[in-house]
Amino acid sequence: MPFFFREKKLKAALCWFILLMAANSADAQRFRAILQGGANLSQVDGDGLAGYNKPGLAGGIQTNAVLSNRWEWSLGIAFSQQGARNALDNPAAAIEAIKLNTIEMPIMLHFNEWKFQLGAGGAFNRLISGRVIDVTGADVSDLQNLRENQFSALVECKVFLKENSGFGLRWYKNLFNIKSDRASGAWIGRTINLHAFMRL
Repeated sequence: MPFFFREKKLKAALCWFILLMAANSADAQRFRAILQGGANLSQVDGDGLAGYNKPGLAGGIQTNAVLSNRWEWSLGIAFSQQGARNALDNPAAAIEAIKLNTIEMPIMLHFNEWKFQLGAGGAFNRLISGRVIDVTGADVSDLQNLRENQFSALVECKVFLKENSGFGLRWYKNLFNIKSDRASGAWIGRTINLHAFMRL
């Protein structure tokens, strides 16, 4: 897809969040804006590598709509680095590293209990850039035909250390093959995200 159209989609998403932030200012008890940032550990099933060995950065903002004292739903937008890495120097692996930079938009339902918040939902991921490096160090990204759009299932647990801040742990799993060409094999990404968060 041409960059012009991708840029328009990202701008539309940002406008949506500006409106949500405005709603948050107008009715602070009904909407809550949350800023969060942290690190990812990722792997890809089917690439011949094992373990959550690919580190990456992740961070963004989300707006929670308060349904009751117990229940909230949220919509977010974030930058996320995912992929895989041959940290164990597996001689049988054909791939040395998979590097994916994405913009993700998670939508989740949350349950509050004491200082904990449990959440589950899904996320739309848009690939910004991707690189696949083979064991010789060559960039073979053009041979892999990486999928631009991806959907993931996710679960989350947040712990509030203070009234408006704390730490959270998320787990993602891709619902579709990372590669567009099914005949070349299936790559399914998994990511563990540890982040700090603060209500604005």
